[in-house]
Amino acid sequence: MFIRRPFRICTRYRVNALREEIPIPDKILQTLHNLCATAPDLARRSEELSQVLQIALNEVEKVLDSYKAEGFVDSFVDNEGKKRYYVTGSGIIKVCALFT
Repeated sequence: MFIRRPFRICTRYRVNALREEIPIPDKILQTLHNLCATAPDLARRSEELSQVLQIALNEVEKVLDSYKAEGFVDSFVDNEGKKRYYVTGSGIIKVCALFT
């Protein structure tokens, strides 16, 4: 018996097109989430996000500090004196809302 599978290339194209339309602040939050930075021990430096997204470091830090003020991200300074960021529970909900 032959089972017909749906054509998936169009679906993949639509998903990629939608991802490209996401505003930079949302891309930064989504990337932090995708890097599994969801707890202090998994936190990432802004330099890492800047490299991954190819966005200026000062812009990444500005967005992250704004998200911290809104409660979507938290941060701390590590033992090397570098600021690290991670997504809070509210931030995880915000990232999930990007897909609905």
